[in-house]
Amino acid sequence: MSAIYLLKELLKASEKAANIARVCRQNERLLNLLVQEKDKDESNSRFDHDFKTLADCLIQEMIKYEIGKQFPQLRDNIRGEENASFTNTAGESIIVSVTDDPANTRDILEKILKGDKESASALVDEVYRNIEIDLEKLELPTELIPLDNDLTELGIWIDPIDGTAEYIKGEEKYTKYPNIVSSGLKCCTVLIGVYEKCQGTPIIGVINQPFAEKISDQEVYQGEYKGKIFWGLSIGDLKYNNISPHETDARVALLSPSEQPKYIEFIRNQLKYDVIYSSGAGYKILKVATGEAELFLLSKGTTYKWDTCAPQAILRSMNGDLFNLQDTLINKAVKKISYQDHKVTRNLGGLIAYQNIDKLREFLKL
Repeated sequence: MSAIYLLKELLKASEKAANIARVCRQNERLLNLLVQEKDKDESNSRFDHDFKTLADCLIQEMIKYEIGKQFPQLRDNIRGEENASFTNTAGESIIVSVTDDPANTRDILEKILKGDKESASALVDEVYRNIEIDLEKLELPTELIPLDNDLTELGIWIDPIDGTAEYIKGEEKYTKYPNIVSSGLKCCTVLIGVYEKCQGTPIIGVINQPFAEKISDQEVYQGEYKGKIFWGLSIGDLKYNNISPHETDARVALLSPSEQPKYIEFIRNQLKYDVIYSSGAGYKILKVATGEAELFLLSKGTTYKWDTCAPQAILRSMNGDLFNLQDTLINKAVKKISYQDHKVTRNLGGLIAYQNIDKLREFLKL
């Protein structure tokens, strides 16, 4: 089967996901209805309070439905961040699901939304909307690129909204670099990554940034934002993407605001990087792929496979990669992040991302 055909369907699903994210975010009352705190066993240890939204659950189940419908052999190998169970204000636990029957999906959403038929119908319209994307604008290859694997040998990791806390707060904070924000809706991304199960290698990545650009008040669009879609494909020696790298003289390192001081000091004082703090693992790795940052480092094991699969595939399409930080620093073995065992979901050794592997070598010398 053609890898481009699979990529096209992933791109369509990501744009449908972005539409749902914008519809949910544009109505403050609806957003408040949609937010609930995660259970302890599914929350991220970084946060005192970790939240999920109905948008997260609905997007994840929609992507599973869309891709599973097009590629039945993949259906059992599609995994995501969120537990599909959502509890409404009456304390009733409801499983969010998307099926061939829009009426069934509408009934589920109405229960969650306390009988709000208008909001449920608006969400269902987006879930079943026929999405057309501009393939020429997205710069997809025209040649046939066969998959090296049977579909049953592939897996997919989904992060329906990477940066849920930013999605809920929506407060935009900028850095001194105009194309890098420290927090806010621009940090939110929809991540869909395809990997080879046998080798654990990510081969196709799609990152959709639903809130990439705020549009003028005169235009009517989903939530007054336009999105951007980035993709990368790396199969064997074939590497394609739609990213035009930025040229910058600045040496920028992107870190989490909670990073350990010893790493901050080393990166700033020994490596002479300009340290910038930003939210969202997917967003930070994307900025390394675009060349707007040279390095992303995270010393703690607080990211998961759904955070990294898609952006790593894009990095690999640009001859970069994502590495286990602790193995690389302590064991002196440059170990790439792998997806062989889908039961091991956390990236326990931390992360280091470079687009330019020569820069990684310089880092290791120091």
